[in-house]
Amino acid sequence: MPKARQLNIATKLTIWACALIAVFFATSAYLFRQVRQDAEISSLIVTENHDLDASIQRMLERLYNVQNNIRRYRILGGDQAAVGFIVEDITRFGEILDQTLKKHPRYAKDWEPLTSEFQITLDPAGTTGEDLAPDATVRDWTDILEQSLLENGADTEARLTALRDAGAHAADVGLYGLAFCLLVGVGGSLALAFTLNRSLAEVRRGIRDLGAGGAPRDVRILSNDELGELALAFNAMAARLRREERMRADFIAMLSHEIRTPLTSVREAVDLIGSGTFGEVNAQQKRFLDIAEQESERLSDLLLRLLSVSRMESGELELNPSEVDGTGLVASTLERLLPTASAAGVTLVSEVPEGLTCRADPTHIRQVLTNLTGNAVKFSGRGGTVRVSAAREDGAVRFCVADNGPGIPPEEQDKIFLKYYREPSVRNSIDGAGLGLAISKRIVLAHQGRIWIESEPGKGAAFCFTLPDTPDKDYA
Repeated sequence: MPKARQLNIATKLTIWACALIAVFFATSAYLFRQVRQDAEISSLIVTENHDLDASIQRMLERLYNVQNNIRRYRILGGDQAAVGFIVEDITRFGEILDQTLKKHPRYAKDWEPLTSEFQITLDPAGTTGEDLAPDATVRDWTDILEQSLLENGADTEARLTALRDAGAHAADVGLYGLAFCLLVGVGGSLALAFTLNRSLAEVRRGIRDLGAGGAPRDVRILSNDELGELALAFNAMAARLRREERMRADFIAMLSHEIRTPLTSVREAVDLIGSGTFGEVNAQQKRFLDIAEQESERLSDLLLRLLSVSRMESGELELNPSEVDGTGLVASTLERLLPTASAAGVTLVSEVPEGLTCRADPTHIRQVLTNLTGNAVKFSGRGGTVRVSAAREDGAVRFCVADNGPGIPPEEQDKIFLKYYREPSVRNSIDGAGLGLAISKRIVLAHQGRIWIESEPGKGAAFCFTLPDTPDKDYA
């Protein structure tokens, strides 16, 4: 039973998305708060510092005018126009002062001398030095306002500095937030994709090996999500297939053992009767005895193939490689199949150069050549030709068995090397158990070679396989 998963794929995607959203919103919230603070500082600079600076400048301008008009009054010996200007400036100064204190009441204490009772003495009689000297009261007011102007300027500069620093910090945070979002987004995507793909790759490998006719093997369980459950289910299926394969192998071994003894008795009895040991055999009896002998041979060959497949799947295939004469190997195979080919009206042709050698187990490779050539004879039809060729290429020896039969459709070419599989168009017309190609493939792979088919419908088929030609090649 699959274990309870800890985090499924949807949960992983949700966690990744939530992390990305959290980082994005945290960065956005900070930037929004910083923008509001910057807006508040900007508003204070405009509505407080700038307004206060303008008001102080206007009040100082009035006080400077008062001073100038006092000097004018003294120099001109009591100019009444100057008195009017002084009164107007002092009045306007008072209005500006009242308006400023309403907007900025925090200056009420600092500017208290400006709001108290005051007296300006206008005396036209005096020395030249006294005429040019500033009025004491106006001078004190000017000093107070100039000090306030300096303080306001310093406050404005501090706020501008804070605004600049806050903007730089917000830019850094935004950049870092964007980089972190990219890191979480891209890094999380890659990590999640790697995790999912690694688990999928394991399941794909198991399915691919199983589909290629290999033994069912367990795959690694690399996650605790749905893909982990899929891997667990695949392993459970593989274990059941291995059990069924063992049961089938045991059944085939038992069946072969149980059938071989009576089959041998039947063959011996047919031989004895056919040889005339128990009396003369007429032509009709001889024909039926030949049929019985052929069917016995066929049944014996089928049992031999079943046992070969069973031994190969159980790892009992033992190779005894040696340097083999390819020319002689092909010639002996064709000589063995010549009676069958002649009866079917098929011509066998060898196209193997003299002196071609390879490193192989001659018994098993002869079996491969026999299987491939026998199939080619079956499918060529009367009047057909089967060509067996061999050549050296890329550090190996390539053998090919080509016929001019009906060919094999492309969609069937990946299946014909599977056990018990037979192409649908010939299942009911040509005898066979679908084991010859499966056995041939296992033998070639055990020699560290490869086997494949080249075919087009209506243009025949060519089965090719390679064997190493290195004299000191070892096999696992």
